[in-house]
Amino acid sequence: MNFNDLIGLEHGWGGNPGDGSGKADCFLLACEVHNRLGYHDYREDFDWVFEQYTEHTFPFRWIIKWLNENGKRIEGPRPHAVVLLDGSMGAALGTVMDNGEVLFIAPSRLVVRSKLPDNVGHYFWMNQ
Repeated sequence: MNFNDLIGLEHGWGGNPGDGSGKADCFLLACEVHNRLGYHDYREDFDWVFEQYTEHTFPFRWIIKWLNENGKRIEGPRPHAVVLLDGSMGAALGTVMDNGEVLFIAPSRLVVRSKLPDNVGHYFWMNQ
């Protein structure tokens, strides 16, 4: 499966990678990847977030809560797992691709696909 059309999208709060806007939000980026892979993408469950919050008012801890409530924590990278990245990586969520690279929003505020250093991120299997 080809995800090259997502690479280079610019970060934007509520940016849906599939809508042609050229913007991507890290949560919606992960949803788009999951949708293309045939998994439940959680997008419709969280449309209200982008209406009620901005990037600066959204409680980041809710992402951690959502990952713990809806996924299963795993020890390391696994194809199609979601990875929670710390702020120094420039994004909150990424998705592990089949070859072990991660699709995420980099500190450049652009979507990239790259290997992550060992011991970076917290991995969750969201494909229940």
